[in-house]
Amino acid sequence: MGRNIFRGTGLQAWDLSLVKDWKFAERLKLQFRGEFFNVLNHPNFANPYGVNLNYGRVDPSNPAQFGCSCATPDVGDANPVIGTGGPRNIQFGMKVIF
Repeated sequence: MGRNIFRGTGLQAWDLSLVKDWKFAERLKLQFRGEFFNVLNHPNFANPYGVNLNYGRVDPSNPAQFGCSCATPDVGDANPVIGTGGPRNIQFGMKVIF
């Protein structure tokens, strides 16, 4: 078999950011941000193989989980980074620019 013969479902995530600036003086500004990751809340599952073989589902001796795409990429790789296939996440921020 050659390399990359299996294809996964791909990652489909729409992220959105809304920003509002208020200017108080010539050099003083307040910025409010709202960031929405995976806005449409589309489930993205990891491939049934990977670096971490604990979720890789590559052991054919367990037929109930062999080839199962049961985890999202962030959960499967134990990397809880926002925006890597998990559910919808929302974060707000405010900063003063001077």
